[in-house]
Amino acid sequence: MATFIIYSPGALQPYGHAFDYVGGLGSGLCGQGHQVHVVTHDGPLVLSDVTVHTATSAAWDRLLDVLPSRLRRHAFRLLAEPRLLSTLSRLRTEHPDAPVLFETFEYLSLARYLRRHNGGCTGGIFHSTTFRSEREGVLRTAYKRVSARAARRIARSLAVVYVHGPHLRRRLLDELSLPETSPVRVLAYGAPDPAEVVVPTRETAREALGLPAGKNILLSLGTLRRDKDLSTPVRAVAASPDWVLVHAGPEGDASYRELEQLGEANGLGDRLVIHKRFIPAVEHSLYFGAADLVSAFYDPAMTHESGTAKRVRAFSRPLLAAGPPDLLDYVTEWGVGYTVPPHDVDAAAEALRRHAGLSPEDAAALEQRIHRAGQKLSWRAVAATVAADLCPDDTT
Repeated sequence: MATFIIYSPGALQPYGHAFDYVGGLGSGLCGQGHQVHVVTHDGPLVLSDVTVHTATSAAWDRLLDVLPSRLRRHAFRLLAEPRLLSTLSRLRTEHPDAPVLFETFEYLSLARYLRRHNGGCTGGIFHSTTFRSEREGVLRTAYKRVSARAARRIARSLAVVYVHGPHLRRRLLDELSLPETSPVRVLAYGAPDPAEVVVPTRETAREALGLPAGKNILLSLGTLRRDKDLSTPVRAVAASPDWVLVHAGPEGDASYRELEQLGEANGLGDRLVIHKRFIPAVEHSLYFGAADLVSAFYDPAMTHESGTAKRVRAFSRPLLAAGPPDLLDYVTEWGVGYTVPPHDVDAAAEALRRHAGLSPEDAAALEQRIHRAGQKLSWRAVAATVAADLCPDDTT
C-alpha cells in the first residue's frame, strides 16, 4: 500500500470540477488499498475516503470580500496558495516517500515551490492548455500570459504531466515550447463505474425534480460559462416541440438572465427550465436519470476537458456534443452519443429527432456502448494509471 498526496486548492468549493475530480480519483486510489491525503483550502463541501488537510485562514482573507467575485477569486489564489503550499511542505515531511499529484495550482506559487522542494516523485494535471491565446476575459488572459514561463518551469520539473486528450497534449507542447519527448501523457478523464451507480427511473427522477413527464429532456448540467455554446441547444430545442431544455448549475462568467433571454428570444416559454444552484454529486443521479440526452456544446477552441461530458457515462445517458476535437473524438470512438458541427442548429435538431425515434434495439445498443466506456474509463482505471506512473514499485 502506498501513500499519495493530492494537492487541489479548490477541492472543497461548490464550483468548478475539482470536488468531483479529486473525490473520484481519491476514491479510486483508496479502493486499490492506498492511503490518500488531500491538501486544499477550506470549503463547504466534504470529501469521503481521503484525509483532508487545509491551511488556516488569515485575517486579511476577509478583506478580499470587498472585491468583485471574479477578481476576489484570482486575488485569493495569488495570496493564499503560498500558505497552502506550506501545509503541503509539512505533510511531505511526515510522508517523505509519498508521491504528490498537483491536480490544480496557481502557476507562480507552484513554480517557486518546486524550485525549492522538488524531491520525490511529482506529477501534475494541466486541465487548461492555453497560455498565449487565452479567451476567457481580460483578467484571466493577462494572468495566463504572465504565468506562461512559470507553467513551463512546472512542466519541466514534474516527473509526469497529464492532459485529457491528444489535441490538448499537442497544444500544451506548443504553448509552452516543450520538446516532443517531454513526459506529457494523455490521462482519461474518469467517472464512476456504472456498476456502482444507482440510477432512478425517468419517472421517479422527474417527479422528484418537478420536471415534465411527457416530454423528452435535453439536460445541460454545470456552470454557465462563455466557452459553452448556449444558443445552439436553445434554438434546436425551440425547433423540436417534443423536447425541453433543462439547465442545472451555478452562474459563472455567463448569467441565468442571458440564458433566459435566449429562451425568450426563441419562444421556448416553459420548455426552458433552469435550476439555479450548484448541483452536488449526490444529486447527479436524479438529473441524469431524468434526462434523455445530455448537452455538451462548447466553443471549438476550448482548451480544457468537459467533466460533465465524461461523468454522464456513469449514468448510461448519451451525449449530444459539438466543440473541440478531443470531445468529438471521444463521442465517436466510444459510440456514446451524437456529434454535430459547431453552431449547426439544423444538425442538432435532427439529432434530437433521431434520438427520440430510436428503436428499442438501437437504444439498448447505445446504452451498452455507454456502459462499456464507463467500465473502461472509470476512476478505478484512472487511479491505476496514476499509481503506476507515480509509484511503480508499489502498485496493487
